[in-house]
Amino acid sequence: MFRGHRDPKWIFLRIFFGILFVSVISLVLMLLWNWLMPCLFGIKVINYLQSVGLLILSKILFSGIGMQHRNHDKRHEEWHRKFHAEFDKCMKDTPKE
Repeated sequence: MFRGHRDPKWIFLRIFFGILFVSVISLVLMLLWNWLMPCLFGIKVINYLQSVGLLILSKILFSGIGMQHRNHDKRHEEWHRKFHAEFDKCMKDTPKE
């Protein structure tokens, strides 16, 4: 019987692939930083742990802490609806050529 996301194997796989994903992204970030930033801006090179910290900092600054994507989707849908309503109103008010 499949127990879904509460299955210990599933939890282990999610943790494993999460750690693997963060590790690979941090490595790519470190390599890109060390390749571009010293040449372009004269900034010092960073090590692997600094790239992990930079990745965590950027996650916090740009998307917040926790899983807030559900509220973001609702706000985006509301903004999208209001934008198109206002756009349609403006298009009706302009004289036709």
